[in-house]
Amino acid sequence: MKIESNKFYFLIIFLFGIMNAFAGDPPAPSPFGRKKPPPPPGLPIDENIFILMIMTVLFGIYIIYSFRLKTKTPI
Repeated sequence: MKIESNKFYFLIIFLFGIMNAFAGDPPAPSPFGRKKPPPPPGLPIDENIFILMIMTVLFGIYIIYSFRLKTKTPI
């Protein structure tokens, strides 16, 4: 089989496999009225945001540096 026909079959299998991923209908509303919303989680969302931003910047620098090392040596 040619590569193009294999790509076609993979595309068809992928599209039919995605049919199961669609969301179902929402549940019916409760006849007794609305319930109270769930309590918020016990963890604050921004407790260590500064550390997370520093780690993100350092990881970005590492990725850029390693990419430049790979492309710098065209030998």
